[in-house]
Amino acid sequence: MELLRQFGFKKIEMVDPQYDETNIKKKIPINKLVVELSFFKAKSVSKKLKKFNGFIISGDTEVFRCKEIFSKTNSRAQVREYLSKLSGRRHFVYGGITVISPDGQISKKSVKTEVFFNTIPNNEINNEMLVQEGIGKAGGYAIQGLASKFIKKIKGSYTNVVGLSLSDLYLMLKGMGFKN
Repeated sequence: MELLRQFGFKKIEMVDPQYDETNIKKKIPINKLVVELSFFKAKSVSKKLKKFNGFIISGDTEVFRCKEIFSKTNSRAQVREYLSKLSGRRHFVYGGITVISPDGQISKKSVKTEVFFNTIPNNEINNEMLVQEGIGKAGGYAIQGLASKFIKKIKGSYTNVVGLSLSDLYLMLKGMGFKN
């Protein structure tokens, strides 16, 4: 939501999608998975808001390393596990974006960002504030929060790692007739 405010939208409405993410087979490539998840979320919102006359924007984010997906977690233990596995290593953040225009036009895109972590000391992996911040986040961390001190470098879109690539979203919206 905060990312979208940077566009200068006059009205932003958050609508929870009614889509069970477990419906999608995890066997498809990660870059396609995030796009499919964002698409099904956008479609579920579109069905809810039948008379809505604005843009519907949906995104999904997954962290990927060594053929393993680090999805959003609600477990403190899993946050610690994720941070341990990412510590001192490179991983990828895949973002899927779907936009549905007021006239029903659909645009979908996958965005990939490479993230390099410095080694995270064990006492930091057990830091309660860091762990709490990782709850509900893909990869168990928020790049814009406490985990930022462990980021050595990134290649690609910073806002993709936050949750939605604004530069890619902007190009998608412009291509669909959005005027700011």
